[in-house]
Amino acid sequence: MHFCDTCSPSTRLALAVKTQRPSRLARHFAAFAGQFYDRSSLDAFARQARDLYALDDPGQAEAFRRQLDRRLHDRYHQPVAWQISPARGEPTP
Repeated sequence: MHFCDTCSPSTRLALAVKTQRPSRLARHFAAFAGQFYDRSSLDAFARQARDLYALDDPGQAEAFRRQLDRRLHDRYHQPVAWQISPARGEPTP
């Protein structure tokens, strides 16, 4: 068993953000985009990664966002839904 196998997905994502440059993590996300049955889960994961980058450096968060969308476009995928709309019937913040 590896150390990462004992960590929660959110902890693994936090470790990835701390140890990987935005361009590398964006490349990794884009490489697996077609393997998500429900694209909304990839988008949510990408938003979490962007938010973690933003905690330390908003510039890195923007670089991750820009590079991931570019890489998705290069692979003929839609960009990430960075802004989520409230569910029907919920008030907007």
